[in-house]
Amino acid sequence: MNPAEKYRILEQIDAKKKRKFAHIFLTENKISGVKSILKTVQKTEENSVVQDRLRKEAGFSFIVDGLPETLDFFESDSEIFLFKSFQPGITLADYLDQFRTKEKAQKLFEVLERLEPILEHIHQNKQYHLDIKPGNIIVDSSKGIRVSLIDFGLALNKNETETRKTLFPLGFAAPELLLNELDLVDHRTDYFALGVTCWTCLQGRMPLIDPNPSITTNLQLTYPLPNLDSKYKAFSEVIQKLAAKHQFTVPPNKLNANELKTALVKGMDKRYNSYSTFISDFENRLSQKKGWWPF
Repeated sequence: MNPAEKYRILEQIDAKKKRKFAHIFLTENKISGVKSILKTVQKTEENSVVQDRLRKEAGFSFIVDGLPETLDFFESDSEIFLFKSFQPGITLADYLDQFRTKEKAQKLFEVLERLEPILEHIHQNKQYHLDIKPGNIIVDSSKGIRVSLIDFGLALNKNETETRKTLFPLGFAAPELLLNELDLVDHRTDYFALGVTCWTCLQGRMPLIDPNPSITTNLQLTYPLPNLDSKYKAFSEVIQKLAAKHQFTVPPNKLNANELKTALVKGMDKRYNSYSTFISDFENRLSQKKGWWPF
């Protein structure tokens, strides 16, 4: 079937982004008018990894509020088309940018609360997003606050055997992901990325980042998440625990396989093991600021 018979393109979403292989469009069903997201890639020898990830992403389909459903998947000799349900709203970063400094932590907390059942659902099924960042958390405030988690292009289903090249979101990935130790990945790997996401949204910039990707990777492996600025100091400990890691005293590539895994697990064990505990601790920090926060 030709996708053009069923769907019409409304706009190209990634027009301003430099995507080397895949492209993303907002589309709608010609009969129902239901909007969807199209990810498409032209098949070449250069982008076989992207092709594989698109096929894998098609398998991450949910009938749960706040998670994307796979609506259609087409593959020809030359192209791949993946249609996912459309999640309305704006990115977490854009949402928080609407508020004053004194309001941001409270507004972030409200989003984090609504993210809990979403993360619990995928983690209970041994599925891990592995690409949590401000741009993949969507907030729709048109009727209350609705939160969605999108883009499962890097996701891992541990119910299935998978070997793959190292794929991770630069600046947000946990050490076990940076070092491609996929057997260690669990819910705490997503928590790590969420911790960096919280830090980034409150500070308005990314931590431990450098123009050189190799240096950024080294910074993320070597240094802890910095303290937040004074205005958000009360939340530093909570967010740092969410994104805790082992402090390597020697380069990881100097360790044997067992030593590396032991070090990584020690770091993971420092993180929150329960999302509800994290939420409770974050809420406690908010309550301590009653005289400062506007509520």
